[in-house]
Amino acid sequence: MHCLVPRGPDLTHKTVVLIGGSFDPVHLGHLQMAKSAQAHCMADEVWFIPAGRPWQKQRELASNRHRTEMLDRAITGAPGWRIHTCELEREGDTYTIDTLEDFSQRYPNHRFTWIIGGDQVRNLPTWKDWESLFDFARIGMVERAGVTFIEIPTDLQKYYDREHLIRVPMPPVAVSSTDIRRNAALLGHTDTDIRDTARNRLRNSVAPGVADYIETEKLYQPLPE
Repeated sequence: MHCLVPRGPDLTHKTVVLIGGSFDPVHLGHLQMAKSAQAHCMADEVWFIPAGRPWQKQRELASNRHRTEMLDRAITGAPGWRIHTCELEREGDTYTIDTLEDFSQRYPNHRFTWIIGGDQVRNLPTWKDWESLFDFARIGMVERAGVTFIEIPTDLQKYYDREHLIRVPMPPVAVSSTDIRRNAALLGHTDTDIRDTARNRLRNSVAPGVADYIETEKLYQPLPE
């Protein structure tokens, strides 16, 4: 991996955007989210944090190695974009509050903004120790394709200010990991037209290096019977 966050204590002062998720796989929507958040927050760096075993996900994810490799291919060359693998190394379910507490100790002088999609805002009060999140980071709400209005739950409204909960504008990108996995599953189809259509859709949804990796590794394709 070429884009990992250096480990060990870091006493420098940085403004860092954090984007967590399963990244199964990372797609153009994630990359636009990073660009928009970095610009809006005037951030020095963007850290992508792939989840090990996210408590809200029930399905089986691609391996940690595959997901991290795809992230690395997607962000290589982007100044200040890094991957932090702390959640992949943690046993059991992974929670954002544990990550932020860890970061506050490792990087005490950094200013963090944790980015979430607008569709996740209503679920934020269900996160583990959610109110404590604001002790360690701002939360940035990004509008996603199909979510034109972000409704802030009553419990969150008292945090809606520049120091705690902010809106991050982002142009819509109509792409989803679910659709990408469906198209990847068709890359081995016997029908040439179906296979070519799936390949074109895949390449319109992810970075070129990610598309190549998915096809080479035959990710998300059904197991042979």
